[in-house]
Amino acid sequence: MLYVVTTFLYGAHFFKDREGAKNYKQPLLALTVLTHVVYLGLLTSLEGYMLSYSTVNLMSMVALTLAITYIFIEFTTKSDKTGFFVLAFAAGAQLLSSVLTAQTPGSGPTFSGLSIGVHLIASIFGFSAIAIAGLYSFLYLLLFRQIQRNKFELLFQRLPNLEVLEKLTMHAVAFGFIFLSITLFAGMIEQKASSGTVTLFEPKLITLVVIWLLYGASIFVKPLIGWDLKHMAYLFIFLFVFVTMLIMLMALFSPTFHRLSL
Repeated sequence: MLYVVTTFLYGAHFFKDREGAKNYKQPLLALTVLTHVVYLGLLTSLEGYMLSYSTVNLMSMVALTLAITYIFIEFTTKSDKTGFFVLAFAAGAQLLSSVLTAQTPGSGPTFSGLSIGVHLIASIFGFSAIAIAGLYSFLYLLLFRQIQRNKFELLFQRLPNLEVLEKLTMHAVAFGFIFLSITLFAGMIEQKASSGTVTLFEPKLITLVVIWLLYGASIFVKPLIGWDLKHMAYLFIFLFVFVTMLIMLMALFSPTFHRLSL
């Protein structure tokens, strides 16, 4: 309910420019994130503060990391007009988690240890940053085409300008690169601690490395080559769709990312 109400306030500010929604949306978002953190803390305490890897918890973590990543982007860019689109995605993920919890409480393997915990959490943060970059890229292309066609409709009136949207996207890309770097580093530590149970050359790990390299290269493409976002937006959207489908397959067919087999 907190996610739904927060998304509603961000939507009311974006579509209707409600002053009350503008004043209360950020405090409610902070309350939502704080409540979610406390909830997950209490949930993991049932297993001795070990992470339980299941579809239910995965979707809930996606919602939380999306909200937290968005807060960082909003704070660093001082732009709050895109929150509705990000938080709607987060609210959908949490709604799915809540429905699944009510029907059949999910159960999955539990993990303990610092490196595997950092690896798992950083990977979900990385996905959230990829999702936000993809959403912002999509909004950028929509606004760009409206300007090209001289159609100054709602998106033109409400969204930040192209320059700000590009800045928002590149902030998300930078966050994604940082979290994916942490994911790989923590995964290498866990690989060493587990005596090589995870193959370094498995296709899914190679895919993660390729995405990491693409995001890292994207940070330097603009200053070195001079490209603007319209040249990279399709790549960010494709990566968002690709990783989303991979997460869905992982949640449906495998308890862990590294043992996904179809």
